[in-house]
Amino acid sequence: MSSRDIRPARRTGAADSVRNTPGAKALERYRARQADAGVLPPGVIARSTWTNARPVASRAKPLGSITRITVHHDGMSPFTSTSRDLAARRLESIRRAHVGSNGWADIGYHYAIDPAGRVYEARPTVIQGAHVKYNNEGNLGILVMGNYQRQRPTDATMRTLERFVVDRARAYRLSREDIHTHRELRPTACPGRYLQRHMESVRARGGAIALAMA
Repeated sequence: MSSRDIRPARRTGAADSVRNTPGAKALERYRARQADAGVLPPGVIARSTWTNARPVASRAKPLGSITRITVHHDGMSPFTSTSRDLAARRLESIRRAHVGSNGWADIGYHYAIDPAGRVYEARPTVIQGAHVKYNNEGNLGILVMGNYQRQRPTDATMRTLERFVVDRARAYRLSREDIHTHRELRPTACPGRYLQRHMESVRARGGAIALAMA
């Protein structure tokens, strides 16, 4: 037998262990479905438009059944641009920080909304987010890009946020009481005073979200 016919034994260990984790399996199932039309909600921009990076499977956990929704801001510098390119760069900078500095599997949120009212796919919804410490199980994270401690949200952003939150709540059969902001679950300034006030208003009796979910 020639040396060319001698093939090294298949190595098992770390690589196989990663592939066999629940998070990795969930991501593989998700990628297998990406060609299907129903993977993303209508109008949502695919993450492939702003990053080529994949989540780190070894750090991922399955999200499981979605039982609540949490709204955030990114808390960085104010962001008012309606440029899709600039929004994509901002999302990628957030993802890099979350993966590189925080050691997370991916960007922490499942969806992001920019000042023009566009919605982007962020972290795949098959894996648990990293957006509310100790409260990520079954929790869908929605980011509103900008710092709403220092700026006010645009009308376009708020219209989209209201519609999208209601759409996702209906999709997962949630009630108005299952819609939160970050500070309502953990001590934090997120999502900023202006966005917090808006969320309180639209969930209150007679508000846009309350009426839509009545």
